[in-house]
Amino acid sequence: MKTLIINRFKELSILLMLSLTSIVLLAMRIKITHDFYMLFLVWNLFLAILPYVISLWLETSIASTYYKRTHKWLTIPIFTIWLLILPNAPYIITDLIHIRNASGAFLIYDSILIASFAITGCWAGFMSLHQMINSLSSMHIIKREVHKTVLPYLILFLSAIGIYLGRDLRWNSWDIIQQPAKLFTDTLSIFMHPLTHQTAWLQIIPMSLFLMVLYKLFLQHETKY
Repeated sequence: MKTLIINRFKELSILLMLSLTSIVLLAMRIKITHDFYMLFLVWNLFLAILPYVISLWLETSIASTYYKRTHKWLTIPIFTIWLLILPNAPYIITDLIHIRNASGAFLIYDSILIASFAITGCWAGFMSLHQMINSLSSMHIIKREVHKTVLPYLILFLSAIGIYLGRDLRWNSWDIIQQPAKLFTDTLSIFMHPLTHQTAWLQIIPMSLFLMVLYKLFLQHETKY
């Protein structure tokens, strides 16, 4: 338990440092330009950190014998909710499209600004994924062989689909409750008619590969430290 606390403190320190750097860069931009256009990045960062909050709570709870004895049944519903909001973490990568609105003088600055938020979101997402997989494994919900080789990359693939649904089709995580039938139809159509949705796959496949490679690098960092 002590080792777990130390590791999580280190991770939280990194996440805090990345978040503060991003917010300071945004505050400087607002101060210089008096333009609040990029303020949406703060909301997107909040959504990106939510999956980490959930996985951290679950991991901490599972360390308790009380949870394993009385609340084990909660793990699957919590995992489902977490899975629905996880795409919010790497979603900030797609905010790079807003660079097209930057003037010549702020093109580089805005690129660094959005990249800073994107790196923070991805870091939070990868930490969250790592924690959730370990939690499912420790609860014997998945086999240890699966949690290292299959499930993380399947989740990242699903996240890439979620990013596409959010960025291009403008769906939100809570639409699974508000408009589940329409959301399911749009998602199923991507798989049923791949040739009709070539643009979708041109975004989903590169994003999937990109996230998988980054996650692999993240795992090497975790193993080292």
